Amino acid sequence: MRSTIRTRLLAAFLAIAVLSAAGLSYYFLTELESFALRKLEERLDTQARLVAAFRSAAWEEKSLTTAQGRAILDEALSVVGADITSRLRVLDRSGTVVADSTPPTAAGDGADLHERQEVRSALAGKRGANTRISPDGRVTLYVAYPIATARGEVIGASYAAASTFSIRSLLRDYRTRLAWMAGAFVLVTFAVTEILARWLARPLLELESGVSRFAHGDHGVRVTPRGSRETRALAESFNILADEVEGAMTELRTEERRKSRFVSDVSHELRTPLTAIRGAAETLMEEDVDPEDRRRFLSTIVSESGRLTRLANDLLILQRIEGGTGELPLRRIDLVGVVRRSVEALEPLMEERGVTLTVEGEAPEVLGDVDRVQQVVANLIDNASRVSPAGGSIAVVMGRDERWATVAVRDSGPGIDEQDLGHVFERFYRSQPSRARSSGGFGLGLSIVKAIVVAHGGKVEAANSAEGGAAFTVRLPALEPLPAGGAAEA
Repeated sequence: MRSTIRTRLLAAFLAIAVLSAAGLSYYFLTELESFALRKLEERLDTQARLVAAFRSAAWEEKSLTTAQGRAILDEALSVVGADITSRLRVLDRSGTVVADSTPPTAAGDGADLHERQEVRSALAGKRGANTRISPDGRVTLYVAYPIATARGEVIGASYAAASTFSIRSLLRDYRTRLAWMAGAFVLVTFAVTEILARWLARPLLELESGVSRFAHGDHGVRVTPRGSRETRALAESFNILADEVEGAMTELRTEERRKSRFVSDVSHELRTPLTAIRGAAETLMEEDVDPEDRRRFLSTIVSESGRLTRLANDLLILQRIEGGTGELPLRRIDLVGVVRRSVEALEPLMEERGVTLTVEGEAPEVLGDVDRVQQVVANLIDNASRVSPAGGSIAVVMGRDERWATVAVRDSGPGIDEQDLGHVFERFYRSQPSRARSSGGFGLGLSIVKAIVVAHGGKVEAANSAEGGAAFTVRLPALEPLPAGGAAEA
């Protein structure tokens, strides 16, 4: 089982704390031991010098060889040794002890002093010093100074020795206290590092919990950025990613609902013409059909087939525009020329329907596709003519509104119910369904208009005119006029 980040942080902090404490303790104990040895050496050095100077000034060489001289010197060192912790000894020129501040602890104690390096150095007329570790682990420092006559002849040596603690002896003598202190330190360190590890790991645990919930379908979960800079950045990145995924999921669900509704709408719209075609065909299969009825049924088949063809064409147009299967070839166009050409193309149809069509105003040039913009105007005029009564009128008004070039198509029909204004651009939506079917509409014309306008970076609005009837206004981004000599596509 893999360890958690909190456990890893706890182990890392605890190891760092213990190793740091051990390293610092060893360093300070080593320094303390060195300091103690230096001070002890200075003290022994002073004592050995004093003994050497005292002996040189008070006695002749024979005092080291006579029993009386040795007794006096031994008594003097014994008196001094009672007040100090050092051991002071006087050696003759052969390295034999002639006076000692501390009684020998065993027979033969000090018999091998002449073999020691520091003693040989002193008997040779030089200062000698050395350090040895005693069996109990303590450090013993030895300092020897030559004793010379007034003529400079070395007749012996003063030998001082004293013990001090070592790291080994300190650990041995205080092992119980050190064990308690080490245990207390580990416990305190563990508690502190546990709190610190929990504090550092909390933002990551919250992030992990959020990610886990998000992975199990809770796309609304977000985490609060906290902790270190890197952890906050990670949390913010997760929130951004979650927003994007949630948005994508929302769009996907919306698209799925739209597709489902689209399939349902198409199926519904196909049912009427297909039913009519099938009914007419079944009637024609009978042998005793009147010629007049036969022509009527054949006309129905042709008419409904045409409606199906127009529906298929409209669906393909919407798919190309909304599906992004190809970008529109936008270029600078003369909006006035495009509108007037659309009006001219529809004039015969308007005359057939008994509707008067007029064009007013001027509009700036725009960036667009000539065929698509012309289709927008044609669809709006055709839609207006279907709801306008015989003898009615349709006005196409062009203009400019700040940064927009506008084209408004106003009819003299019954207008649009207020509750329908927000839905007229939806696919297959009809404010008057029965009349739309009778007029051959499939509720896609205005959807195509909106799709084309949006693809041009514009917008389209529907409203009721104060004078009566409906008004559809298209707004496209206007272009600044070209310099003299420039021309846009008409």
